Amino acid sequence: MKTRISSIVAFFLLLTAAATMDDARAASGGYGSSTATPTIYSKNFWYSVAYPVVGSPPATATLTTVYYTWDYPYPRPAGLVVYLCNSTGTLCGDVTNSGSGSVNFSGYGEPANQPLRLYTRVNGTGTMAPLAARPTSVTVNYVF
Repeated sequence: MKTRISSIVAFFLLLTAAATMDDARAASGGYGSSTATPTIYSKNFWYSVAYPVVGSPPATATLTTVYYTWDYPYPRPAGLVVYLCNSTGTLCGDVTNSGSGSVNFSGYGEPANQPLRLYTRVNGTGTMAPLAARPTSVTVNYVF
């Protein structure tokens, strides 16, 4: 009986060690990128800008947490929406309510070697004065 328990314990220790070694082989990286928010001239039109990829993330690298900052002058018009998205605009985080924070892209398999995009828009009716561009930046983290 002791031999069987010892064998079972040894088996689980081996599995734990193997899992730990797989995690230890995972690598990570990151880069920072900046640009200016798009100037918004009219309501109900999408405006976007790409954050340039800095360096050469491996082709197998996928996004994890992306930290961001964006800004527009006050007073901001009612109906302003801001999204931080993948390169195709199909996976986005609504960052309207916070000019800085993070978006978690983990688990979606989004490639880190493609530029992220900031999408902005003012919803509503009537005219508006242009909303001028301001600095925006991202810190991109990835695993491979």
